[in-house]
Order: sequence, then C-alpha cells, then structure tokens
Amino acid sequence: MAAGKLLGLTRDQLGHAVSLAVTPHVPTRQTRVGELSMWKGCATAGAARNGTFAALLASRGMTGPPEPYEGGDGIWERITGPFELKLPVQPGAFVLENVCTKTRPAEYNSQGPLDLILDMRDRVDLDDIERIDVETYWLTYSEIGSEPAKWDPQTRETADHSLPYLLAVALVDGEIDLQSFTLERISDPRLRPLMNRIHITENKDFSQRFPAELMCRISIRSQSGGTITEDRAYPRGHARDPWGDAEVNRKFDGLVDLRGQAGAAICRGVREALWEFDAVSNVSPVLQPLGEL
Repeated sequence: MAAGKLLGLTRDQLGHAVSLAVTPHVPTRQTRVGELSMWKGCATAGAARNGTFAALLASRGMTGPPEPYEGGDGIWERITGPFELKLPVQPGAFVLENVCTKTRPAEYNSQGPLDLILDMRDRVDLDDIERIDVETYWLTYSEIGSEPAKWDPQTRETADHSLPYLLAVALVDGEIDLQSFTLERISDPRLRPLMNRIHITENKDFSQRFPAELMCRISIRSQSGGTITEDRAYPRGHARDPWGDAEVNRKFDGLVDLRGQAGAAICRGVREALWEFDAVSNVSPVLQPLGEL
C-alpha cells in the first residue's frame, strides 16, 4: 500500500496491486518453525520486495485476479475462511504510537523473559540452579519454547528464536547482544546443561490476557531448596513501558560498526539525520554515508 501511494495509483490499480502481491506470494510458516534458516531474516524484506513489484506492475497496467481473497480457490477458501484484521491499539492512539522496541537482538516475545532473568541473575548461583520454570502465553511457548530444535540450536537464526538458549546465555554472560550469536557461542557445550534445566509451559490465563498484556513468570529453584519467582506484563521498550531517546541512540550506536573516529562521526551524522527523517524529501543523502563505512 505504501508503494502504491508513492506511485500515485488509482483505486482500481491499488486493488490490482494487492491482488498481484497476494495471489503469487502466500508464504508458509516454515520460515519460523524448527531449525531456522537464513531466510528467516529475509522474509520481511522479501514481502516488501513483492509488494513493491506488484505496485510497479499495476502502475503499468498489469491486472490481477479480481477476487484474491473471497473468490474460488482464493485465500479464504485455501487457508482459513473470512477474517477481520484487528490490531491491539490503545483507544484514541495511532498505530505508530503502539510500536514496541526490541531491547535486544532476539525474537520479540523473548524480551520480557530476558528482562526478568537478568533482573534475577544477581540473586542466583548458576552452579546451584536445579530448575528454571517459565510460564508464558501461547505465542511465546509455540514460537520459541516448544520444539526440540530450540534446545539445541545450530544456527544463528534458531538461536535468536530459542528461549532456552537466550535465557541460558543471559544468565551466563549477563546480557544478550550480537556476540551472543556467533557460531562459537551457539555451540558452546557448557550452555546445554543449563538449557536442559529450563522448562517452558503455556499459562492459559496469560494467553487469554495476550495481546493486551505480555505476561511471563519465571521461577528459579536452587538445589539448596530455595525458590525465587518474578513476573512481568510488559517488556522494556513496549508501548506501555517505552524507551527514551537516549536508549534508542545507545541501541543504534551498539548495532552500527563505528570503525574508528571517522566511522563514529559518520554514524552520528546518520543518527541525527534519522531523527529528522519525517522532514526529509529524499532519503539518498541520509543513507549514502553508510556506504563509506
């Protein structure tokens, strides 16, 4: 839709653009099931590419099937039946105001559990941990905490979608960052015994409260008999617990390779320009300096 508006498509052309984007490009969830591949990181970009290409075709007169959703063998008949898109938007707010920011480079539903485990880390002795129980809502359990591959990740893509791996690394290293996903770190055999002490279950009450709340509860039981338990409804960076500008800047600086003083100066310039992105008429001058790094 964004590409269509930029191209100035008519209402009819927009309809054809949607049809041309949807009809040839309905993906499966294999992208995010089991052992994950490199395509996981490209799926969103692939969808954007397909949508842009469809809009370009429609702008040049290409037509698409007239009933991509409700027609015979259309989306509804092939997949799930009629549906209504409902976004978890706070009353009176724009969708953009409900954007949630990832604190760490890991699957979004892991952010709350990672906040919890890092808050609890100083109160436990890693060698004394007998069991870690994680209660969460269905999406977290099914997406990053239920498949055998998540207890033995072999790729970066699986590791950042593995709640057992993420919790274990956070406990051992004290944080999750880009270095958490090198092949050497992922294959570290010392992590597997700790991961095997992590047990993840769905809490049906938490599932009913999702997506209004992203509930998670973690209990850590020690071999000496003590147990500590904490829960959390919103991860840091959620629309109900938002970041400030300084936190956004810190994440940007941490993710960009500064490469010495010259690189740092370039990145600072790009960062400052991005804060004014809504007033930019041409994005090329903003992004071009990144090619100099």
